[in-house]
Amino acid sequence: MDSHPSVTVVGLGPAGLKWTASAGVEALRKARKVFVRTQQHPAVAELSDRGISFESFDCLYESAEDFEDLYVKMAEIVLSEAGGGVVYAVPGHPLIGERSVEILLRKASEIGVLVEILPSSSFIEATLEALRISLDRGLKVIDALQIEHLTPSTDTPTIVYQVHDQATASRVKLRLMEFFSDEWRVVLVRGAGTENAVALEMPLYELDRQAFDHLTSVYVPIQVES
Repeated sequence: MDSHPSVTVVGLGPAGLKWTASAGVEALRKARKVFVRTQQHPAVAELSDRGISFESFDCLYESAEDFEDLYVKMAEIVLSEAGGGVVYAVPGHPLIGERSVEILLRKASEIGVLVEILPSSSFIEATLEALRISLDRGLKVIDALQIEHLTPSTDTPTIVYQVHDQATASRVKLRLMEFFSDEWRVVLVRGAGTENAVALEMPLYELDRQAFDHLTSVYVPIQVES
C-alpha cells in the first residue's frame, strides 16, 4: 500500500454537475473530506443535494490581504489535511485559471505530497459555446482579478474571466480602454454552461452597466485595422 500522503483535485466544470467528469463525481462521493474553493458555483449546490458535505473557503476572501495570500492559505489548509480521501474541488478545469491549484502543486512537490488531478471542462468551452464561435485565430485568457498586471491582445481574441461584479467590470473596462476605443464591441457572457446562458454584445464603455454573476466573462474580438 502506498504510504505517501495525497490530495485529489477535482475540476467541477463550468456550471452544474453535468459538466463534471464522472471520475470527479465519484471521488467527491467517496471522499473522507471535501474542500471547495467557493460555494458560488452551480455544481456545489448540487453536491449538497446529493448528500456530499464540504468545507468552503469563501470565508477567507473577507480576511485575506490580497488574492495571492488567499490562494496560499487555501493550499496550506488542503495540504494540512493530506491523506486518503481528501478532495479539493474547484470550478472548471483545475489547471486553467486556478491559481490556488498552481500553488498547491508547487507546495505539495516541496513536501512530498502526491496530487491527483481529475479534470473537467473549463469555462472556456462553455463560453465559446455561448458565443457560438470556434478557435481559428487563437485565444488569450486573462483573469479579471489580475487585469491591471496583464496585457490584452489586439491581434488575438481575448476572454477575460471572473468578471463577477460591477467593480471588477469597471477595472476591466478601464484596462481595456488603454488598448481599444470606447466604442469597441465586446461581448458579455453570463451564466455560461447553464440553461440561462446569455451573450450580450455592447460597446466597451457600457461594460460595467450590466448585471453580473460568478459565471461572467468578457469576450474581446481582435482589433481590425481600417
